[in-house]
Amino acid sequence: MRHSAKRQTTACRQGGFALVLALLALLVLAGIASAAVAASVGQVRVATMAGKVLSARSGARGGLDVVFRQKRGVPGTQVGAAAMVLDSGTLGHRGTWRVRELRLAREFHLFIGEGEIGGGVSMRESRVAWWMDPISRTESHSAVVEAGSLEIGVGSDVRTDSILAIRAGMEGCGELAASPGLALAQRPTAYAMLPSPPEWGSAADADFAGLRLGWFSESMLEELADHELSGGTFATPGCSGCWRGLVYSRGDLLLTGREAGVLAVRGSLRLQAGASWTGLILASGDVALEQGATIVGLVRAGGSVALGDGSLIDGSACAAYNALREATTLARPIPLPRRSWAGPVPPAAR
Repeated sequence: MRHSAKRQTTACRQGGFALVLALLALLVLAGIASAAVAASVGQVRVATMAGKVLSARSGARGGLDVVFRQKRGVPGTQVGAAAMVLDSGTLGHRGTWRVRELRLAREFHLFIGEGEIGGGVSMRESRVAWWMDPISRTESHSAVVEAGSLEIGVGSDVRTDSILAIRAGMEGCGELAASPGLALAQRPTAYAMLPSPPEWGSAADADFAGLRLGWFSESMLEELADHELSGGTFATPGCSGCWRGLVYSRGDLLLTGREAGVLAVRGSLRLQAGASWTGLILASGDVALEQGATIVGLVRAGGSVALGDGSLIDGSACAAYNALREATTLARPIPLPRRSWAGPVPPAAR
């Protein structure tokens, strides 16, 4: 009897110890489970925040891409003035993007893309852009004719005394007259050698070898041209003296009529007797004016400029300025190549 009671007592003790061990194990498992749940929740929060940051940054970059693809016209900001919003849009259902523009110099701008996702998560990316300014492009000319050499025939002339005068059928250029540029000095120069890169040529920048206009390379000028010619003659009919916008010729060009605009020639240009061009001429080769031919504006040529007997280059900064202003395909911002990203910009930066 006593032996049986003793066995029961031992069994109870063992059962109670097992119960305690089971409870302790459950507590440990509950702690591990709680820690795992907390870690999972933390990881979900971190992943959610990382996703929002990535979405906001992608929105900022996407906004910059939209502006570079679609923005047209002349910049509305001034150097030293506050930044202005160029464009904005939405990111799905809970996000927004916008792009601000800050003008750093006459033709250099900082575009700041801002992306924001619901919950106050915002990111910024910025990029430096070049945006052509007709005044700056006109002022980049130190003389009426910039070329390798200049030849003047009997009775021909390069006129410099009326560089800011208004011609018939041409709008005024008061903005240009108020700006102190080299070509607009009281006594502008008739002839000067070609400027150093990057205004002409490229030095170490192979993307801008040869013909160029500011940061527009030759291939970009060809792509953006309002009229593209394959050398030969100007065959497209048009009204006499009307602005043509940007004209690009791949090869030597013969001009036979009265035309106006920005003319970029990959080769040599010849103006037939009685022909005329009003505006800006850029040629990688020579420019020749036959007897009685006329250029009203500014000329930059990689070779020589030769004036035949009785021909005239009437230096006109106003004509070059108006030609650039009428070439609306060039009125667009372009991202500078290579290392032009200036971000990410901290969200608190204003």
